[in-house]
Amino acid sequence: MYRTNNGQIRRGDADDLRQDRSASVRQAGPIHTPMTVAEQFKESWLTAIIGSILFAAGMLLLFWNEGRAVRTAHSLDEALHNVVPLMNTKHVLSENEGRLVHFYGPLKILEPLTEPDYGIVIASVKLKRRVQMYQWIEIEEERSFGGVTEDEKHYYYTMEWKDKLVDSDQFYIRTGHHNPKVMPVKSQVQIANEIRIGALTLGEELKKKFNDFVEVTSDERPERKDIKLHSGLYYHSADLWNPQIGDIRIQFSYAGKGGDVYSVVGMQVNGVIVPYMTTHGEEILLQRKDRIPVDQMFHLEHVHNYWRTWAIRGLGWLVLFLAATCLANIIRTLVLNSTFLCGVIAIESVNISVSMSISLLVIGFAWVWYRPIIGLCLALASIVPFVYSTIVSGHQGQQRDNYRRL
Repeated sequence: MYRTNNGQIRRGDADDLRQDRSASVRQAGPIHTPMTVAEQFKESWLTAIIGSILFAAGMLLLFWNEGRAVRTAHSLDEALHNVVPLMNTKHVLSENEGRLVHFYGPLKILEPLTEPDYGIVIASVKLKRRVQMYQWIEIEEERSFGGVTEDEKHYYYTMEWKDKLVDSDQFYIRTGHHNPKVMPVKSQVQIANEIRIGALTLGEELKKKFNDFVEVTSDERPERKDIKLHSGLYYHSADLWNPQIGDIRIQFSYAGKGGDVYSVVGMQVNGVIVPYMTTHGEEILLQRKDRIPVDQMFHLEHVHNYWRTWAIRGLGWLVLFLAATCLANIIRTLVLNSTFLCGVIAIESVNISVSMSISLLVIGFAWVWYRPIIGLCLALASIVPFVYSTIVSGHQGQQRDNYRRL
């Protein structure tokens, strides 16, 4: 900066002078040392406690899920190695006693399931009766005007078909809104007593696995005049089109219809198919509709185990991410107080990096004993989020420096 011959200061040089002065003031200002972890904990102790609880829950969920996944995978492989395919189910062979067997064939229901009041007779493993009652329900509403919410809550009432009893004694306005105290007809699931495929009898645990329910469709009107049939539903109502509080409607559905072909994997004990216990403490008892080869049945179970495992992994990572978010201030303080961690972890993405890395580390160590190569690869992959976030942060920082130079 200098003066011109007439004593005036150039405008550009004056701007440079102001910038130099502000920079010198910043450099001469007091240097603030980062908080210690203990100080940060005192400042945000509540979120730290919540984060610690979530962190412990996420770790336990991931450990449990990976242990379950490994045991299930081990057990399925063990069962596939020991299973005996049966070519003929017309006779119970004594040499298969206590062994895991695979077979298929049409279901034989020795005694059909019935609902006499509704004229339903069906040969199936299960018959489900779902009952709904027409009841008052309370809806609570908060009103706001101009972005301001009223302190007073508003209630209004409407009528709907509900599966469970709604307690009208808990309503804000009980006058004129009374629901019955009991259901005159209960929901239930009937299970056939004796079901066979060939000469083999399906055990109780196997019968419980029939859950592919299909709605019963019938045109036969019930003999009772107070029961009306419409669109597959049975109504206990004086007026089908104007139901009253306390009216009920019933829907029937069945699972495992007699004559349908099913494939089964289970242990034969005295001619009854029961769960097979593996050396890893897992029960093997499989059932699928249609004729399915034994290899395909176990493959489908592996696929089911795979998707269930990843679904719980996603939930576990979400819990850890929420935990890292609650602990973000403490983690940042820990990183800022460590020269090594400052060079490894990018502060901007610490939540994602920590949650992803811990998730991969837990998953990797859980699989080391079952699939060593995959487990070690996952464990090594746990450092990738830190490396990626650091590279990205460094690249963004370099771009900012280049921009400042320009």
